[in-house]
Amino acid sequence: PASTLPHINNQHINQPTMKLSLLSLVATLTATSAFVPNKYGIGCTTTRATASVLRMSSTWYEDDIVVTLVPKFKIKEGMKEQYSALLPKFVELVKANEEGMCVHYGFVGPTEDDHVICREGYVSADAVLKHLDNVGDVLNEALQYADIVDLMVQGPAEELEKLKEPLADFGPTYYPLAAGSIRSKIIW
Repeated sequence: PASTLPHINNQHINQPTMKLSLLSLVATLTATSAFVPNKYGIGCTTTRATASVLRMSSTWYEDDIVVTLVPKFKIKEGMKEQYSALLPKFVELVKANEEGMCVHYGFVGPTEDDHVICREGYVSADAVLKHLDNVGDVLNEALQYADIVDLMVQGPAEELEKLKEPLADFGPTYYPLAAGSIRSKIIW
């Protein structure tokens, strides 16, 4: 309150204006301090309120360079429990070892017909290869309980080229990213 500030007398302060100014200051400080690029310069930690500030001050988007893998697994008959028990192990390995490389990672399913999809995004083809090395042992175990029935690989054409030989055994379908594709600068 104004009464606690040194050399300020409440009689000379317009209370509604002061409250509005303080609210504006707090909002500005909160918004500017919440936008912090991570140590790799590829993202930020922010809030939806900060997103509005970003939209006003610059573009909210950037070129999309993300390499996305979408493997679809079909769980073998009677193996759902064994396969499903491995999913948290994948996530833990990614959390522990892929900071700055992984944009997103998670599983969808299993569906009623025992399919599971992994949604994975990486900053480059090199990051994809490091990921496969990171989760290789768990993936090999998972392939005892499920088959990869489809693998989509999406991203910049030059990054996809780097993956064609290493991923050949999985029989992927490659989808080059269209020119002008964008992604949000904000990581929600």
